Amino acid sequence: MARQPQQLPPRVPLSPEQIRAASYVGSSEHKVKRWWGGLPGAYAGPNGKATRPKKQLTTICPLTTEADLLKATGWVRAALTAGQMRHYEGDKDFPRRIWYRETATGQLWTGYCVNGVQGQYKGWPIEEDQRVAVFG
Repeated sequence: MARQPQQLPPRVPLSPEQIRAASYVGSSEHKVKRWWGGLPGAYAGPNGKATRPKKQLTTICPLTTEADLLKATGWVRAALTAGQMRHYEGDKDFPRRIWYRETATGQLWTGYCVNGVQGQYKGWPIEEDQRVAVFG
């Protein structure tokens, strides 16, 4: 079993201004359709699973429209507001990992900070056991 990095002692909560500045930017490596950022970088087989060499464990993210971008940015801000996060050593202003449960469907999402100063995240759907493994 892989050793999990230790959670750092609690940090000062993010300010309302920081949370309002946080956003979802997405990532082509999790997209199989054209999205607001351009062309997809993932390839999926007929079963919907990633097929690109060395990327078979990539989770495909279905968020591709401008409306999805706004919705996911709302999730990022809600997760940060609720403290659904995990800081790691070396994190900048924003925590590296966040999670959110979509109210309407119950779907869990994880976010990974790609810019720790500006609070920009990419994210993808996860299962409960994955959330527990990272966030406890």
